Amino acid sequence: MPEKMKLGVMEGIKQMNIREVEIPQPGNKEVLVKIHNCNICTTDWQTWAGLRKSQGRKFPWAPGHEMSGEIVSIGEGANPKLKVGMRVGFGSQTSRGCGECIYCRKGHPSRCQNKPQEVEIAGIKGSFGMSQYLIYDSTRIYLFRDDLPYEIGAFLEPVATTVHGVRRLRLTHGDKVLVIGAGNLGLINAQVARSFGANVIVSEVNENRISLSESLGFTTINPSKANLEEEILKYTNGRGCDAVILAVANNVVNDQAIKALAIMGKVLFFAAGYPAPEIKIDSNTIHYKEYELIGTWGADPIDFEIAADLLNRDIIKVDKIISYIIPLDDIQHAFELAATPGNYRVSLKMW
Repeated sequence: MPEKMKLGVMEGIKQMNIREVEIPQPGNKEVLVKIHNCNICTTDWQTWAGLRKSQGRKFPWAPGHEMSGEIVSIGEGANPKLKVGMRVGFGSQTSRGCGECIYCRKGHPSRCQNKPQEVEIAGIKGSFGMSQYLIYDSTRIYLFRDDLPYEIGAFLEPVATTVHGVRRLRLTHGDKVLVIGAGNLGLINAQVARSFGANVIVSEVNENRISLSESLGFTTINPSKANLEEEILKYTNGRGCDAVILAVANNVVNDQAIKALAIMGKVLFFAAGYPAPEIKIDSNTIHYKEYELIGTWGADPIDFEIAADLLNRDIIKVDKIISYIIPLDDIQHAFELAATPGNYRVSLKMW
């Protein structure tokens, strides 16, 4: 094993760079993983593009939390089920918790009130998914089958976040669910909701994304060409949707979601928008129609377990939502592609 590794670092707005740092060694209950692929998340490229300045991100910063690799070294006291050579995915840093606060004790470390600080290596803070090697807590490693492609395994975290949201909807078999937006997470949300027994319909305005959604088996409506409210009533026999998942965030889709609801319907606000979109609904309507407006963010360990199972069994198809696989050395170009409208995920190949 070499002594040093390459690391993708965001030096500033629209400035990605490759640095070389020493390869860390696993400590107690840790494993060293050789990263093969890291997908560029929306948060990553929007931070790079300067669209999330309100979050106060300081540079340099080491992005990347959608990664997959193989275990190459195991520290003392690590999970005995873990072996060198196993393919693995990662629980995100947001899934870490102190283990002692009320949210951790309820099984929601994603909402920990004493959240551990970001990892720091060589004076750089971040999640470090865009590094060739990574030290990780063995309790937040999730196993993949031996032949699962690394670029597919890198979808563990986004699939887990959709599982988290769909579980919050408490879907029952046969529920009519509308997913608004057929981007990366829209199509994953649609597939996860379907795996939970829902009948899913998708709304999307981009013709290429409509075709992809339909290829995955979803009835897909273009609201710029058809009346979405009328089409939903046809699809649900005049009743409306039991749930709407918002995989995009703006004022227009918020209004569409409310209009699509059946009595006792639920809206899941999966996506965030900057600036924050508004919701136009009065409290009496929520009261009399028993609507539920549900937020979702992050994922907990059970969500990662379910997500790993869905990927391992090929229930969630993500190969069609990888637009490009780009070498790590071309990381600046990779971010440019990720930020280009119409593209799906861009996956960095670390070797």
